[in-house]
Amino acid sequence: MTNVARGQGGDGLFSRPYRVRTWLVLLVSACVLPLVLFSAVLLLRNIAADAEQTGRLVLNRARLLAEDVDREVARTIAAAEVLSTDDNLARGDFEAFHRRAMQVRHQLETNVVVRDRSGQQVVNTRVPWGMALPRTPSYEVDERVIGTRRPQVSGLLGGDAAQAPLLAVVVPLLRDGEVRHLLSLTIAPERLQAVIASDRQPPGWAVGVADGDGVMIARSRRPEEFVGSRLPPAVWERVRTAPEGIHRVPDLEGNPTLQAYGRSESSGWVIGVSVPEALVAAPARQALLLFTAGGLALFLLGVAGAYRLSRRLTGPVVHLTAAAKALGTGEAIPPQDGGVVELDAVDAAIRDAAPLIQQRAIALQESESRYRAIVETAVDAMVVIDDGGIIQAFNPAAERLFGCTAEAVVGRNIRTLMPEPYASEHDSYLRNYRRTGVRKIIGIGREIMGRRQDGSTFPAELAVTEWHAGGRRYYTGIMRDVSERRRAEDALRASKVEADRANLAKSKFLAAASHDLRQPVQALVLFQATLAERLAGHAAEPLVESMGQALGSLHMLLDSLLDVSRLDAGLIVAHPEEVPLMAVIERLAAEYLPQAGAKRLRLRVACTGMVVRSDPVLLERILRNLIENALRYTERGGVLLGCRRCGDRLRVEVWDTGVGIEPDKQADIFEEFFQVGNVERDRSKGLGLGLAVVRRLARLLGHEVTVRSVPGKGSVFALDMPVVVAAADAQPAKVESARPRDGLILVIDDEPLVRLGLQAMLEGWGYRVLSAGSVEEAVRHIESGAWPHAILADYRLRGGETGLDAIRAIHGRLNTAVPATVITGDTAPERLVEVREGGYALLHKPVAAHELRATVGEMLRAAE
Repeated sequence: MTNVARGQGGDGLFSRPYRVRTWLVLLVSACVLPLVLFSAVLLLRNIAADAEQTGRLVLNRARLLAEDVDREVARTIAAAEVLSTDDNLARGDFEAFHRRAMQVRHQLETNVVVRDRSGQQVVNTRVPWGMALPRTPSYEVDERVIGTRRPQVSGLLGGDAAQAPLLAVVVPLLRDGEVRHLLSLTIAPERLQAVIASDRQPPGWAVGVADGDGVMIARSRRPEEFVGSRLPPAVWERVRTAPEGIHRVPDLEGNPTLQAYGRSESSGWVIGVSVPEALVAAPARQALLLFTAGGLALFLLGVAGAYRLSRRLTGPVVHLTAAAKALGTGEAIPPQDGGVVELDAVDAAIRDAAPLIQQRAIALQESESRYRAIVETAVDAMVVIDDGGIIQAFNPAAERLFGCTAEAVVGRNIRTLMPEPYASEHDSYLRNYRRTGVRKIIGIGREIMGRRQDGSTFPAELAVTEWHAGGRRYYTGIMRDVSERRRAEDALRASKVEADRANLAKSKFLAAASHDLRQPVQALVLFQATLAERLAGHAAEPLVESMGQALGSLHMLLDSLLDVSRLDAGLIVAHPEEVPLMAVIERLAAEYLPQAGAKRLRLRVACTGMVVRSDPVLLERILRNLIENALRYTERGGVLLGCRRCGDRLRVEVWDTGVGIEPDKQADIFEEFFQVGNVERDRSKGLGLGLAVVRRLARLLGHEVTVRSVPGKGSVFALDMPVVVAAADAQPAKVESARPRDGLILVIDDEPLVRLGLQAMLEGWGYRVLSAGSVEEAVRHIESGAWPHAILADYRLRGGETGLDAIRAIHGRLNTAVPATVITGDTAPERLVEVREGGYALLHKPVAAHELRATVGEMLRAAE
């Protein structure tokens, strides 16, 4: 176990095995080091904060000292200005002024000097009145006073009688608007020295004052050495131009310092405060030293304690190692000395686990036996391969399937059981899966081809699963021979192809037959409609009406054939919209009420105003077929149209009291040509296509149609559709009928009877008609100057021409599009597609008079 654990370790610090004492040392380090680092960060932040605070103190000290110097200078300037106003000076009585100046000297501890512009002193309070006074040289400050006529402060000057350096405030004495004399009050450097004295500064701090020329006029430390000396040019330039703030520069003694500068506004002097960096850093160094020493001592104490505790843990751990080995070998577990609660708990768990492991070992053996029995007795072939495609297991079912023994194939590549091209591609599949992880067959059932030992191949259904054991990857394939199923599927597929071929032949037959029937029926419909209009009130009118009813039945039969053909061709597309259902039902009830009355049946409606989501045309066709079916098979009683809401669905039910339908035939009534109770094949009861159309249309709309019936009592056909919103106030849409108007209609049909019938009907409605039997005749009408407002064209014309050819030729001659409708008896799907792609309307023969009249009206409105 130790070797396995070490082999699985990584290269990281904590992934390698260590002794207990090492882990304890690491634990102590993990606990102490973060605290040490955190404390160090706090300490460094405090040191930085202290340094920042010291910098602020230095800067504030420079500002305060500059203010103190300004006050001293301002006091002297004020005294000089007061003396300059003395009346004795105005009268030129310098002796009297000398007495007054002596008083000021004693009060301000300053010397008062009056000089003329040549430098000759006339008053000097340092010497008694009457003594000869020297001539002083001209100073730069004198020129500034004369030029500005305002008080000025000098830099450090050479002494006069006392021969000591001094500072002076010079005030102009004006007479008759001219500067006659200069009044000077000295500022002894000792006064400035007292302001910046070292005993007034924090220990170790130094303060210096330099005049505007960079001459040191006062210094708190070693003034005798530096006062009167000029700062080096580079130093003075740096000090003079330095912005306000803290600067790390060497002082005059070459020591690194923190410096800040303040400037006297009245004198222009610079006051500098300097603090040695060593003085600022000393507390930080002491704190760091104390922190480092204390932290190291605490850390070493913790490590020593951890090392001592590790010796107490080593014994129980060694015992647990021996106990684990004994557990693995099944030997008796030695007793534990104890001392550590957690290790004692592990020892107890090992002792408790010993019998459980023995039980699990027995259970595992039984499970392996059951698993082996399952694999050995499985009906399906099971083959196990490793990550390299080498067969590891081969059950008896696989032996029977491939015709070889397990001993013959185990250890060989699975390719030996595959025909080409599977055999040569298999290894690349495994490599791609190992590289990309993309599964193309694992977990997905598929059919493959297998190869038996004799070389024969067979189709097999394969399912592959992936699993891991001992750090290796394996694949289990479960296979089943599907040769019989493949043969059955091939037979079923062939049967379906044959059925589809038969269904297509049926559709083509219906389309061709309906076309041949529609031509004469169309002529009959047109002539009957014309006769009905012309014989209104005539004795033969009932016969004409009977003829119309017979033609209507024939029309209905042909329409049913047409609907089935179009639905099977998939050319009817639903256009769902919101439909007020009450308007549709009331219109149908009004339409079929006379038919119900003729059979002495009651036709009732029980429906509330609702709006449904459906195609209005297709929905009306479904309801029409259901109503016609109910009236057709009901001899007594009546028919009821009812509505019932079921949640978000609406159910329309058509109840009848007819013959009913046997339960075993209720599914068959929706098939083509199936009828109940019409063994004599009464054509008045239809062809058995109405309900087939209903089911196809309902599927197209997504509606559900169902039937409930009791033989001898009647049936209920129900249509479920989604409700949009209640519409109690919904009103039936008013359809504007197409009234006859003066319009020119071009009729193109190669059948003279149909052409004659159309012409007679259109003229009876008040239209002007041009007729043509071919494309050439139609073009001649256009070339003669006729311009039709609408075109009615039969699809099939003689000579291989079509009505579409005629319409295109007319449009080409007129250079404009004229509304056109194609009339055809051909129900082939390709005809429907061709006309629709041309953008023309389509009517199927036989066309009813009202349908033709509405179409002509729509074309004339479009022509406007």
